[in-house]
Amino acid sequence: MDKEPPTAFEDALERTGNGLYNMLLVLTCGLILLAIGVDLFGFGLVVAAACDLNITVSQKGILTSLPYVGILLVSFPWGYISDTRGRKFSLIVSVQVAFVLSCLASISTNWLFLALMKFFSVCFSCAANSATYTLVGESCIKRVRSKYMLLMTCLLILSPGIGAILTYPTLLLNFKSEIPLLGIHFTPWRLLIIVLAIPSGIGGIAICFFHESPKFLINSGRNDEAIEVLKSMHAINNRCSKESLQITSIYLEDAVATKQTSLFRAMYELSAPLFRPPMLWRTLQLFFIVAVVYFTNNSLLVWLPYVMNLVRMNLSQTNTTTGDICTLISMKQESITESTNTTIGTTNNTPDICLGYIENNVIITLFTAQCIYAFLTFVISYLMKWRRTVLLSILCISTVSGALLSLMPEPISSVFLLMVFTCTNLGMGILASYFVDLYPTSCRGMVACLSIMVGRTSTFVGINVVGNLIFYHCHITFYMWSLLVFSSVVASWFLPPDKPVKH
Repeated sequence: MDKEPPTAFEDALERTGNGLYNMLLVLTCGLILLAIGVDLFGFGLVVAAACDLNITVSQKGILTSLPYVGILLVSFPWGYISDTRGRKFSLIVSVQVAFVLSCLASISTNWLFLALMKFFSVCFSCAANSATYTLVGESCIKRVRSKYMLLMTCLLILSPGIGAILTYPTLLLNFKSEIPLLGIHFTPWRLLIIVLAIPSGIGGIAICFFHESPKFLINSGRNDEAIEVLKSMHAINNRCSKESLQITSIYLEDAVATKQTSLFRAMYELSAPLFRPPMLWRTLQLFFIVAVVYFTNNSLLVWLPYVMNLVRMNLSQTNTTTGDICTLISMKQESITESTNTTIGTTNNTPDICLGYIENNVIITLFTAQCIYAFLTFVISYLMKWRRTVLLSILCISTVSGALLSLMPEPISSVFLLMVFTCTNLGMGILASYFVDLYPTSCRGMVACLSIMVGRTSTFVGINVVGNLIFYHCHITFYMWSLLVFSSVVASWFLPPDKPVKH
């Protein structure tokens, strides 16, 4: 009897089908993405409500920016861990440790301890941002791979809104429990930290019940384990069928041999191919688009509640119905500057005004905007056959909105265009699918982690530089910003063309 020839990995994966295992894996990885988004973006709301720590304005700036610094520092090592120890291992360690550290932050005695706990928590949780996409991409058949990634992105996009919904009722609670040992009172904002961390704890436990990426196992030379994983996936997906998956040997077309080496040498060997031909151009192209997408969406997401408050306050005080959003921001900023000048020297070292709760309009704005974007991302998941065209359309719409919002004659349409300008986040899932499809398994985890590092770097720059420019040079800022987004349109034009639909 002739020995059965080895089966290509993609062919073997196709034979496992698409069923319950894949759906549960996507839901779990989506929950983890939602959890890290809720924890990261919700932290800004925590800082705003932590009145008993007497946090100054400058300290709030440090607290809200520090998590992004953590992401920049550890994305590279987490890419190495993901590519050498496995996707599942990275998720279990990162999410569960992040949950514990977030809970410890709830008993902070001062703002420095809170900053350190949040910094280390994000240093762990950020690993999940790329490992989830990689695990799903390597465990699902090609036909649904991109769609599942975009569905996960829906939850990530929705996370700021979910964080706001969890924040509102928690901060409405009225209690104060003394903890004599630490000399603090346990108040609603401390409970909020734990509430925002609970999804991470659930996701960290749930991922333990899934298999390691079969593609990673094959690339690591663990073929027997990979075959068992594929058979288990087939049995779960086809539980009504009596036929088992008949595979005796398997091979990976793009497998790369690995060897034992030092951490930094291994990290160099995994990342160096990304910046050499033939992958150099593609890496720079995708990283640039990622930077623009995060720069535009995440930066404005941080400033959006404050901008909306300025516009709302100015409209109520002046009873005006004309003027674009930049005009209204400038009017309010001038009044704030004049007020500050009259009391200069009295507020520089004092805590910011702290209400201990989040206003209704901030919650409504965040939740509504993120729900709309999550729904649109869900719709886009069914258009992945035309992903390049869809990405070009998203970036073009953002470009036009940014250029026109300063030309609107009244505030409502200008605010609407501001919200549309942030639609670049709809392209995050599409970009994630490119990183899975265009890179070999051996460096896929690394390039995904580096893309997150690039995105968070641009977010950090956007929050601390461009965000402040809006309040002093609003019109020119949005014009230049629109040109930047348009440059990403040009870069996206040279992505691989969409494959024609087969009839």
